Amino acid sequence: MTEGGASPSRPAASPLRLIVALLIVFILPLALGLYLAPRLVPRPKIGVVRLSYDIVDVTAFEIIEQLDYARTHDDVKAVVLIINSPGGSAAYSEELYLDVLNTRQEMPVVATVDLLAASGAYYMAVAADMIYAKPTSSVGSIGVIAFAPEDPFLEEDLITTGPYKAFGGTRDGMIRQIEMAKFSFLEAVSTGRGDRLVVDVAFLSRAEIFTGIQAQEMGLIDGLSSTDGAIQEAARLAGIKDYEVVELYPLAFPEQFPSGATGYRPPVIDPQALWAMPAEQPVGPHFRYVDPSVVR
Repeated sequence: MTEGGASPSRPAASPLRLIVALLIVFILPLALGLYLAPRLVPRPKIGVVRLSYDIVDVTAFEIIEQLDYARTHDDVKAVVLIINSPGGSAAYSEELYLDVLNTRQEMPVVATVDLLAASGAYYMAVAADMIYAKPTSSVGSIGVIAFAPEDPFLEEDLITTGPYKAFGGTRDGMIRQIEMAKFSFLEAVSTGRGDRLVVDVAFLSRAEIFTGIQAQEMGLIDGLSSTDGAIQEAARLAGIKDYEVVELYPLAFPEQFPSGATGYRPPVIDPQALWAMPAEQPVGPHFRYVDPSVVR
């Protein structure tokens, strides 16, 4: 007690101490949180998968691996399929269709057409939530083409238990097989497009190819858009705004990119090669477009 009963006054707090306390209590945790957040909680990603050229065993395997990567990594919230393909093997086209359906059950899938999505490539696309194209993109060719088996012949040194064991079947049997494949294709289009399809499947069975504008009018696609627009639609369907767009190929095959995915550049599409006739295709049905101008 001081004279007169007054309490002794406490020294004023140092401004420097207040600043240090503020840094410790508020600023430091905030800065630490901003630093750790992207490492502990990865930024949402839109994964890009590219189908380029013919659908064969290699291209189908690569796409299936990329879709598997998307499904097994929680930071991938949607997939965008960028298509430049005339189609290809019937079996592998069906495999891709089913795998896209499988992926669609877990996240939005949006397909976008650059130059061409014909036959088996369009078959795969109808499994997506939405399909976009450019006005002059080529879309359609909903049908089957087949390389017929050889005519039966006798080989003295070849013994079989049936007359067609060495040939796989008759030519008229091949016609029945491709008809069944055609109806399977049409059913996939009808199911995938649903009420958006405004033309009869009988018309589509003519296997014509259409521009993007025509495809939109018929309900084969959902609209005309750039690739960036398709990516934005995928983000909207996934319900994300702050996201990163990544190529899934180098992520799914890291052994081919030891320096990481940052240096990956997708190959430029060669339109002449894209429309080229198929070579050495095995006997059997194919969902592939063949340009009449290059048929000899």
